[in-house]
Amino acid sequence: MPNCLMHGRIRTVLKPFAWLLLAIVPVACVSDPSAETRSGNAANLATPPAGAAETADAAGNDEKYYDVDCSQVDESGGRLCITDRGTYVGWRTFHATCHACHGQNAVGSSFAPSLLKDIPKERFVDVVTNGYTGQIGVMPAWGENPNVKDFIDELYAYQQARADGVLLPGRPKRKD
Repeated sequence: MPNCLMHGRIRTVLKPFAWLLLAIVPVACVSDPSAETRSGNAANLATPPAGAAETADAAGNDEKYYDVDCSQVDESGGRLCITDRGTYVGWRTFHATCHACHGQNAVGSSFAPSLLKDIPKERFVDVVTNGYTGQIGVMPAWGENPNVKDFIDELYAYQQARADGVLLPGRPKRKD
C-alpha cells in the first residue's frame, strides 16, 4: 500500500478500502526512500556501469547466455542495443508476461523484486517453473504455460544481460 495512505487518520478511514484505492491512486505518491535503492534511478538505468562485462567475468561467471552490443547509435543520437535472437526473445517474453509484476525493464515493483541481480540459472528455472512465496508476494508457477516454459533459457539470457548491466533499458534491436 502506498505510504501516503498509511499516515494518521487517513489510514483508519481508508484501510477497508485500501485495495480499491490502489487501483485508482497514482503510484507516484509513494514516498518510500528504499524504493529508489530497489529500482535505481533513471540515470543509472540508462547507462551500463563501466566495465560491466568485465565485472561478470571477474566474478567467475565465464559462461555468457547473451550477446549484446550497446555501442550503436540510433537516428536520434540515443544509444541502441543490438542483441542475439535468444536475448531478444527473452525481452519479448518478459514484456509479454513478467513486466506486469517485475516492472518495466525488470527493475522491480512494490509487490515483486527487481531482477537486476545475479541469479544462478538453476534457481531461476526452479522459481519460474514452480513459483515462489516470498516476503513481498507470491510468484505463480509458469511451468505449465507454453508462452513461458518454452522460453526459460531466453528469459534467463535477458535477465542476466540486464543484471550484468550490459543491456540498457528499453526495446533492444535483434541482430539479423
